[in-house]
Amino acid sequence: MEVIQVLLEVIKYTVPALVVYFLMRQLLKGQIITEQLRIQRGVTKETLALRLQAYERLILFCERINLVSLMMRLNSAEISSEHLKNAMLVSIQKEFEHNLAQQVYVSGQLWEMIQLLKEKSISITTQSFIKNKDRSKKQFEEELVELGQSLNQKMTSKVKEAIRKEVAIYFQ
Repeated sequence: MEVIQVLLEVIKYTVPALVVYFLMRQLLKGQIITEQLRIQRGVTKETLALRLQAYERLILFCERINLVSLMMRLNSAEISSEHLKNAMLVSIQKEFEHNLAQQVYVSGQLWEMIQLLKEKSISITTQSFIKNKDRSKKQFEEELVELGQSLNQKMTSKVKEAIRKEVAIYFQ
């Protein structure tokens, strides 16, 4: 009889302790999940802001390496066509390097388009210079404007449209 009473005493204290243990465990699991969701929402908001900022910066990049505006920004009467070409190439490269980290926030396909735009801008600038090396600075400038408005502008428009399409995904 004494064994049964001891056993009942143990059960009397053990069962409520187990009930409290399991209830607390469930409560803590719920709080952990709630906290994880809260953190994830915060990260998503921060990430969205960073992504939008990256898209903005890439639009600015497209505008800043536009050959016509780049030539207007860097050109002066005192510099030769070779110095203008070099200044343009340096500016394109610096703009690209300045925006290199943005690739983390955009799709791989969009980043490839950005790289192609940079390479195409460098190529057009170099080819225009080589073609007009023995001609006047004015002919070099005219060639840049012509190619900049046709080839470079078309590619820039495609890249900017791709950026707008990616941004639109976040607002559907």
